[in-house]
Amino acid sequence: MYCVKCGVSLPDGAEKCPLCGTAVWNPDGFEAEPSYDRNALPEKPFDRNPVAILLTVISILAALAVTAVCLVLYRGLGWGDYVLASILLFFVVAVLPFWFTDPNPVVFIPVDTVAVELFLLFICLRTGGHWFMSFAFPCVGIVGLISTASAALLKYLRKGRYIVIGGMQIALGLFCILLEFFQHITFETEMFRWSLFASIALFVSGAFLLCVGLIRPLRDFVSRVFFL
Repeated sequence: MYCVKCGVSLPDGAEKCPLCGTAVWNPDGFEAEPSYDRNALPEKPFDRNPVAILLTVISILAALAVTAVCLVLYRGLGWGDYVLASILLFFVVAVLPFWFTDPNPVVFIPVDTVAVELFLLFICLRTGGHWFMSFAFPCVGIVGLISTASAALLKYLRKGRYIVIGGMQIALGLFCILLEFFQHITFETEMFRWSLFASIALFVSGAFLLCVGLIRPLRDFVSRVFFL
C-alpha cells in the first residue's frame, strides 16, 4: 500500500503517511491480501499408492504376456523363465518400496541384496555355470554389507557424514581388489590389471573426505565452497 500523495510505501495498519502526514485512503471493500509463510504451511505428502499400483499392474501384465507368448509358441516357458525372473527382481527392487510410506534403506538394501543373489543363482543354475559361489555370491554380498552399513550410519548419525562417506570409499577401494581376486580364482584372469588404479583413486578421495570430517576449518571451507 502506498501514499496517494507522495507515493511512499506504507506499513500495514498505518493511518497516515509518515512522510507527508496524508491520511491513508483505502477504497471501500478493499482488503489487504493476507501474507502466508510458505515454510509454515504443511507440505502435502507424496502419495505413493498410485505409483505402486501402476507399477504392480504393469509387472503383472508383463509377466502374463510373456507366459502367454511362450506357452503359445513353445508349449512351455522356454526363455520366458529368464524374463519372469527379471520381472520379479524388478518388482522387489523398484516396486516394493513404493508400497511403504517411508521405506527404510537399512531394511530394503539387504532385501535387494538377497533378491539379486537369488537371481544370479538362478541364472548360474539355468546356464550350468560355476561362477556363483566363487564370484557372484561374495561380490554381491560385500557390496550389500558396505551399502547397508553406510545407509545405517548416514541415517542414524547426525554428524560425521564426511567420515562415513570417506570410509565407504576406502571400503570400496578394498572391494575392488577383492573383486579382481574373485575374478582371478573363478575365471583365471591376471591379478592387479585394473583394481589398483580404481583402489588408489578411491583411497585418495576417501582419505580427503576423512580429513574434511576430522579437521573443522577444512570442513567449514568445503561446506562454504560447495554449499553443503
